[in-house]
Amino acid sequence: MNFYSDERYGLCYSTLSKRNTWSEPISINKNFLPPFYIDMDFEDNFHILFQDKQGNIFYTFLDKSNVNTLQVLKSNVATSYNKYLKLIVSRNTINIFFIIDHNNSHILAHQTINGKAINPPKVIDYVLKNDHPYSLLTDKSGNIYVFYQVSDGKYLQIGFKKYNPNQKIWGEFTPVTRFNGDCQFPKTVIDNKDIISIIYQRKTDKQIELIYQQKVPERNMWSSETIIQTSSYAFNNSSIILLNGNIIVYWIRDDSIYYSMSSDLGKTWTKSSKFIFPASKQLLCFSYKSNNPYESDSIYAREIPGSYLNGYKLAFHQNSTNNTSISTDELKSMIVDGMHLLKGNVEDLFEADNSIKESISKIDNMCKTIHKELIKQSVKITYLENEIGKLRSNMKFSEESSTSDDYKIQNSKDE
Repeated sequence: MNFYSDERYGLCYSTLSKRNTWSEPISINKNFLPPFYIDMDFEDNFHILFQDKQGNIFYTFLDKSNVNTLQVLKSNVATSYNKYLKLIVSRNTINIFFIIDHNNSHILAHQTINGKAINPPKVIDYVLKNDHPYSLLTDKSGNIYVFYQVSDGKYLQIGFKKYNPNQKIWGEFTPVTRFNGDCQFPKTVIDNKDIISIIYQRKTDKQIELIYQQKVPERNMWSSETIIQTSSYAFNNSSIILLNGNIIVYWIRDDSIYYSMSSDLGKTWTKSSKFIFPASKQLLCFSYKSNNPYESDSIYAREIPGSYLNGYKLAFHQNSTNNTSISTDELKSMIVDGMHLLKGNVEDLFEADNSIKESISKIDNMCKTIHKELIKQSVKITYLENEIGKLRSNMKFSEESSTSDDYKIQNSKDE
């Protein structure tokens, strides 16, 4: 399924057929202003975040048969601007992120949705706006990391804050860079071992450098900086892909894709080269996600260059995974991840079962209360019926007595 913006249909989607043709667009919301953000959960449900033309933020849940939309945040001023919307879907909570302008500053905010309950937004930090002001990821434990840039008093540095969903609190800002120059455009990705990879650009006096670093779990220590590429042009169109154990850092220049790759966890890198892509003139940025277990365990990426060639064509991914065998470690990892997912689903079922039992108990108590009330009302009705019966008997007796008296009076007159 392809979600996109259309001048006629607004926010809409099309479905790919087995013949690699796209269906006619189906509109989700016409009163929307791009860009939007979308994620897919493990049950193939889609979660969409967008704003309307008045600047209000909306969340839409889309499954196979329903489209439900909630207004998340109402704009104080009927105007719209890029709020850099993002979301992360956890088991029971939708985590929403956006940047709002306030008193000539930019606030990165976090808001949660639990069912239909929309909680008030909380401030994460003041940030600086650019093409890529922040990046999000979540680890296996459900902790959320947000990477962004702040000023150290002289230069812009990149760091992160960590959110604990159980305690519902954000930790302190932890710096990643300590460079004598501005660092910008953080792009991050995390693998199934919770190893975090980050790329960003930093500015020297004469050049701009594209940098790669990584962090292993349970240690607040980052690897040394690796300069992937140096240029006089910015790397705002760059990102990172983890594919079949390889780390690929790529950037776009004049409709061409350039990349450097590491096959040993970032220790060594190939010389940068041009990627041959058959539809470079129709190059687009795809946000890609799949629930196919073979794909979801072999590729970790936020975005991939691609085009609508024969349905769709993705750089790197479709060229590299068709004939790839699965190693024992990868198979074990897939099984472990599947067990974790199954455990999460079982926990959800237990929670749903407990909720149903609680609802049944409430309904049972209500039924008992209603039954007692019915008995009371039945007694009252019986009492009233008896009283009405007595009144009718008295009225009948009175009528008979009155008739008898009238007859006596008439006979007396006749005599």
